Amino acid sequence: MKKYTSLVLVLLSVFFSTSSLSHSLEPQSIEQIESRVSARIGIAVYDSATKQTWSYKGDERFPMMSTFKTLACANLLYDFDNEGLDLGLKVGIGSDDLIVWSPVTKHLVGKELSLENACTATMTMSDNTAANVVLSGVGGPNGLTEFLRLAGDSNTRLDHMEPELNHARPGDVRDTTTPNSMVVTLNELVYGNMLSQESKLKLKSWMMGNKVSDGMLRSILPNDWSIADRSGAGAYGSRAITAMVWRENRAPLIISISLTETEFTIQERDKVINEIGQLIFDAYLVQ
Repeated sequence: MKKYTSLVLVLLSVFFSTSSLSHSLEPQSIEQIESRVSARIGIAVYDSATKQTWSYKGDERFPMMSTFKTLACANLLYDFDNEGLDLGLKVGIGSDDLIVWSPVTKHLVGKELSLENACTATMTMSDNTAANVVLSGVGGPNGLTEFLRLAGDSNTRLDHMEPELNHARPGDVRDTTTPNSMVVTLNELVYGNMLSQESKLKLKSWMMGNKVSDGMLRSILPNDWSIADRSGAGAYGSRAITAMVWRENRAPLIISISLTETEFTIQERDKVINEIGQLIFDAYLVQ
């Protein structure tokens, strides 16, 4: 009888936790947003406490845009851990190297930038010239894609350098990921065994130091929660964010939200992502 009662309690616990979770994360809620904004939306949330993932169009492809930068810097750290890459190696920055949105490297023309500092500029300011320095350091788009395969990600792929990788053409598989793949890969890179403890902490610190996403999930996160994130923007109304949120005594949620094929301005896209983010926070009791 005791065994039967325990089983019933466990089943009831699962039922109620699932019911409360799905209340604000029903597919219909996202479908309504998609219809209202005339966009395609993809979402995945990995709860590291339960090891479960909730997703909406989680296996569909969406443009990565600047969210690839976390993966590229993780690749650099992996090469440091395993292949003796010198993070202090310096690369010259010429005027011909500068591309659109280079708030850090535009001041470094004629000077040198270390690989580690290139990642700092890439992750904190989303500097595109610095991102190309990082990409070149890991063997370009093909090198990064090979690293992702090594990490167990069979879907995510990078095919171009900045800024071409932001093309976001509908139906084009190049430079894309899936929401489900992204959250699993981020979990592996930040909390798994691919990187050394020191490198995992550095990658997480870079994400926490992001200064270009303040108007997104950071703006709606309760004060006693922490966040590490990376956003991206591209053509065809594309916008994305990947994030980890946690607090003391609460294991991280790893989140991927992608929005594409809409006419919305970037400010309007951010509002949509925050609307979705609030649904996620409500469902997972981020309050």
